[in-house]
Amino acid sequence: MDISTHKLSNGIVLTLRSPTGGTKNPLIILCHGFCGIRDILLPDFAEAFTHTGYSTITFDYRGFGDSDGERGRLVPTQQIDDIHSVVNWAKEQSTLDAQRIGLWGTSFGGCHVFGAAVNDPAIKCIVSQLAFADGEDIVTGKMSATEKEAFISTLNKMVDKQKRTGKEMFVGINRVLSDAESTLFFEENRALHPKMDIKIPFLTVRETLLYKPALNAAQVTCPTLIVIAGQDKVNPPAQGRALFDAVRSQQKRLYEESDARHYDIYTGEHFKRVIAVQTEWFRKHL
Repeated sequence: MDISTHKLSNGIVLTLRSPTGGTKNPLIILCHGFCGIRDILLPDFAEAFTHTGYSTITFDYRGFGDSDGERGRLVPTQQIDDIHSVVNWAKEQSTLDAQRIGLWGTSFGGCHVFGAAVNDPAIKCIVSQLAFADGEDIVTGKMSATEKEAFISTLNKMVDKQKRTGKEMFVGINRVLSDAESTLFFEENRALHPKMDIKIPFLTVRETLLYKPALNAAQVTCPTLIVIAGQDKVNPPAQGRALFDAVRSQQKRLYEESDARHYDIYTGEHFKRVIAVQTEWFRKHL
C-alpha cells in the first residue's frame, strides 16, 4: 500500500492510500463525523477498502486536525464545501479514475455525503452510516414544547450577541455532544489524540439544529447504501430510516447492525460485517 499526505491550496490536509503500483484506481473518499480527525476511526475502513483494490482519501475538515482554518468552527455547508474540494483535487490526479469516485461518510459525515453528491455526476455511489435526517429532532426531540421554545430562544439571543459584539461562548466537545456514549468516546480518545481536545462554539448546536440532511438526500439519485446501528442512542436508527426513505435513487439499500451502538461499528465483529457489506456495495456500483 502506498500512503502519501497532501495539503490542498485551501489548507485542507488529506491522506491518500492506494494499492501498490496501481494506476487509474477507483476512489473512495471517507468523510468524518462530528469534530472527527482523519487519524482516528477512519484508517481501518480506508485500509480495508484499499486492500480490496480502491484508492482512498481521508481528510481533516477546515479547523480540525491538521487542516487550516478557525479551530473548532463546524458549519455543515462549509464541511460539504471541503468535501467538494477533495473531490476536485482527486479528479486532477493521474493515478485516480476521475469517473469512478464514491463517497463514504460516518455520523455527521454520513449526512454530508448527500449534500456533496447532489449535482455531481462524478459521484457514482454513496455509503452513509450512523447519520441523521433532521437535526432539529436530534437536538430538541426529547424536549417538551416549552423547553424547546426556551432553548431556541436562548440560541437566537446568542446569535444576536455574536453579531453585535463578535463574542461567543466556546465549550468542550462534550458540552455539545453530551450523550453517555459520546462522552466516554471523547474522554478516552482526547488523551490519545490531542488534536481532538479542542473547544468549539456552543452555537454549533444551532448549526446542527438547522441541518436537514434529508432535504439533500431527496435530491440524490446515485446508488446509496445506508447503514444504521439498532441500538444507536446518538443518531437513533429511525433517523437513518428516514434518510433511506428520502433518497430518490432506485438503487438503494438499508442495512442494520441490529445489536450495535453508535461507536460499536468501528471495531470487532460489527466492523467485519459492516465493511463486508460496504465493500460489496462499492464493488457493485463503483
